[in-house]
Amino acid sequence: DEFDDDNSEQKERKRENTLTQQNTVRNEVLASDPSPAHLLQDTPRAATSKYKSSAAPVPDEEVPGNSKCYARTDRTGHTRHNREQNPSGTVPARGLEKMIEELERELAKERQESAQLLKAHQDKDELIGKLKEEIDLLNRDLDDIEDENEQLKHENKTLLKVVGQLTR
Repeated sequence: DEFDDDNSEQKERKRENTLTQQNTVRNEVLASDPSPAHLLQDTPRAATSKYKSSAAPVPDEEVPGNSKCYARTDRTGHTRHNREQNPSGTVPARGLEKMIEELERELAKERQESAQLLKAHQDKDELIGKLKEEIDLLNRDLDDIEDENEQLKHENKTLLKVVGQLTR
């Protein structure tokens, strides 16, 4: 009976190792693929772990501290290869689920922040457009006023000449 338990644990570890290796390879391929086509594919994880925001994901190159030359580290400074590993070198399924959930929450926050920044940027662009229109209107008004001022100066000179001739 103990032998069967050990055997099933070994099979489970092998299955997890294989799945981890497949996911690692897939993630590396996806990270090097600049096209967004992979975002439309389903992954083997549960539907609840799919993207929770409609904002576009940030490419790996734009993530601060993420370099293709070094292993990506989490906020605690541990590399993804040595986090929560048991003696056999595999990451427990619960730990993976928790990490995925944590990363998804972080992703949702980042997307929300990105959406807010995008909205603020669009609002500012709209304001800039309106201000440019207002400046154009004010410049036209200024041109009209300058033309009217020149015309009044000319009329004033003419009137002064007429008054000067009448007073002689």
